[in-house]
Amino acid sequence: MSEYSDNELIDRVIAGDTDAFADIITRYQNRIFRYVYTRVYDYDEACDMTQDIFLITMESLKTFRKESQFSTWLFSIAVNYCKNHRRKNRHKVYSINSAQDETEIQIPDIRQNQEELVITNESLHIMLEELHKLPDDYRDILVLRDIEGESYTTIAQVLNLSLANVKVRIHRGREMLKSRLQQRGLL
Repeated sequence: MSEYSDNELIDRVIAGDTDAFADIITRYQNRIFRYVYTRVYDYDEACDMTQDIFLITMESLKTFRKESQFSTWLFSIAVNYCKNHRRKNRHKVYSINSAQDETEIQIPDIRQNQEELVITNESLHIMLEELHKLPDDYRDILVLRDIEGESYTTIAQVLNLSLANVKVRIHRGREMLKSRLQQRGLL
């Protein structure tokens, strides 16, 4: 991982240092991939979309005005890309069974016995299914807050919402997810 700040890396990229952009990708690729994956629920497609998002980011880097954090700007690009991708692919239906085991968000403790490992994997799979079924507005907010750990303020900036609206959507999204998980017998 680079010892440079995001803004220093951006300045280096703009000056022509392509290796500095590789550092940006290394710093953010897992977070962007996880966000994209929760939108499309298809590993290969999420990989392609993540790559596209970083290409767009590199092409647009000169327009970043440093008025917000780089991560906020990058997630804004990811959110908009996913929204546009969904509009273009509305007719496409994703199977619940299309998720591949290696795309799990959490790595179970290998010290668990096999029965606990199977239960953990199945529970995580069901949770991801139900998260994927939530309306986009709630899913996006929950992914940014509960998976990516973004602050309410950052989420408000990324999604262009008021802070109060973010808080309400987080609460409602969590309640929806909780209800769905209760119906599936996980809670």
